[in-house]
Amino acid sequence: MNLLRRRALVTPSLRTASAITLSVIVAVSVLCTGVAHAAGPTVTGTGSSFAALEIEQWKSDVANEYDIAINYQAGGSTQGRLNYLNGTVDFGASDIEFQPDEQNLINSSSRKDFVYVPVSAGPLAFMFNVIGPGGRISDLSLSRRDACRIFTEPDIKWNDASIQATNPGVALPDRKIRPVVRNDGSGTSYVLSEYCINVAGDIWNAFKTFVANNDPDQNSIPLREGVPVSTWPQGIGSATGATASTGVAQTVQLSPDTITYVDAATAVTTFIDGATSPVASVENAAGAYMKPVPAAATIALGYAEARANGTFALRYDGADPRAYFPSTYSYVIAQTSGFDPAKGKVLGTFLNYAVTAGQRNVEELDYSRLSEVLVNLALDKVQQIPGAPARPTDLAGAPPPPDVLGGTIAAKGAAGVAGAAGGVAGAAGAAGGVAGAAGGVLTPEQAKAAAAAAEVLAAQTKAASEAAAADQSAADEILAVQTNGPGGREVIFTLLQGALLVGLGVFLSKGVRTSWQKK
Repeated sequence: MNLLRRRALVTPSLRTASAITLSVIVAVSVLCTGVAHAAGPTVTGTGSSFAALEIEQWKSDVANEYDIAINYQAGGSTQGRLNYLNGTVDFGASDIEFQPDEQNLINSSSRKDFVYVPVSAGPLAFMFNVIGPGGRISDLSLSRRDACRIFTEPDIKWNDASIQATNPGVALPDRKIRPVVRNDGSGTSYVLSEYCINVAGDIWNAFKTFVANNDPDQNSIPLREGVPVSTWPQGIGSATGATASTGVAQTVQLSPDTITYVDAATAVTTFIDGATSPVASVENAAGAYMKPVPAAATIALGYAEARANGTFALRYDGADPRAYFPSTYSYVIAQTSGFDPAKGKVLGTFLNYAVTAGQRNVEELDYSRLSEVLVNLALDKVQQIPGAPARPTDLAGAPPPPDVLGGTIAAKGAAGVAGAAGGVAGAAGAAGGVAGAAGGVLTPEQAKAAAAAAEVLAAQTKAASEAAAADQSAADEILAVQTNGPGGREVIFTLLQGALLVGLGVFLSKGVRTSWQKK
C-alpha cells in the first residue's frame, strides 16, 4: 500500500534531479501491477497534477487487488476538463469545476452528461529555495498579503520590509525573488488567484492593472473581469514558468532564490541539498502561521460550501486558528450517459476504492483524508456511471467532518476533529485568544482574568474533549504544529494550553486586545 511513498523517501542523495517524478511513479506502477492480464478494458484519464501522487498510488493498489488497469497522465486541470469533453480520455481530473467560458464546449460535446466525484483534498504549499547570509533558509513565515505579493509584484526582494518583519530572526538576502508559476492551465493557479482575490484584493487589482498596461496580450478575460485564472500571466518581473506540479517543483529544486505554489505531496518528495524541500508557514485569518500539513488543510476545507453540482466553493476567511489556507479539493469528471458499461465497471471500481479504502493512507502522502460526508457524496456520484459496481457499504473508517470554528459544516452539528481537545476552538473568542497569545504579551491582570475564565469554562469543554479523544491522532498532529507569529513569538498548541486559550479567547472577546491585535 505504501510502495510509492517509500520509493519517494529513499532518494535524498539525488541533488541534481527531483527525488520523485511522475514518470518514475508510472514506471514503478507498471512494473508492480501486471496490467497485461487486467480484467476488463484499460480506462484512461488525464488532468490534475495536484492529485497525481494519490491517483498513482490507487492505480497500483487496484491493479494488485482487482486486476484492473488505469492509465493516468497528469497534464493539468484544464487539460483534464478539455480532454474529457473531446473524448480523448475516459475521465478527466480537475481541482475546479468547468468554467463559464467552457460552457459552449460542454453544450456541443457528446459527453455533456457527467458528475464530479470528489477524490482528493490537501494543502497548496509554498515551496522555496533560498540561501541567506547565514546559510540555507529552512524556516519562512509569510503573511497572507506577502504570499500574494510574491507572485504578483514584479521584482520584489527576499528582504522586503514586510517579509523581513514577519521573519525577524531570519537573515534574508537582498536579492530578487524568482517566483515559479504554472505555464499550463492549472487548478492550483486558479486556487492561488482565488485566494489572493479574497484575502488581498487590492494586491490582485494592482497585478491586473500592471498586466493590462505592460503585457496586454496576456490580459485574459478572467483577469480583466477580476475572477480567478487557470493560466497565470507569464514573464512578469522575475517570474519563471514551468509545466505541472513536478515541473515547478524541479525548477525550484535546481534554482536559487525561487518559490512556487504546489501540492504539499510533491513538495515533501522533492529534495534540496539532501533534505526535504522547505515550505512556508502561512498566516490564516486568526493570525496564526500554519504549515501545510494534512490536518490543517482538513480544518480549512471545513469552511468550503457545497454547490449543487457536487463541487465545493472554497473559502479563505475561516476563523479557526488551526486552519491552513490555501487548501483545495480535486475531482474526477465521469460520464453518466453513453459510456461503455465495461469501462464504467472498471472506473467505478477504481473510484469506489479511491474514496474508501484508498483514503486510509493518504496522509502518508501528505494529502487530507475525505470525511464521511464527502465519501458518501462521492459514492452516490459513482453510482451514476453506467456499469458501475454496487455501492460499497464499508466506508473504511472515514472520519466525521471537521468541527471548525464558525464553519458551515460545524453549524449543522457535525462531530468534530479534535476541535475541543486543544481548546483552541472551544468558544467564540478562541481565534482572538490564539492570535493574541501569538503576537502580544499579557499583563499580570489580563493573565489572571484569563485563567479565571478558563476555570469557569473547564467543565463545558470536558465533554467536547472526551468526544474528540477518539480522533486523538489527528489532534496530536495539528496541535503539535509550531506557528511563528510576528515579532518572533511562537505558539505551541498543546492540550495543556487548551483550557487557558479558551478562557483567554472569551476574555479578549470582551474587549481586551493585545498590542499586536491593535495594529
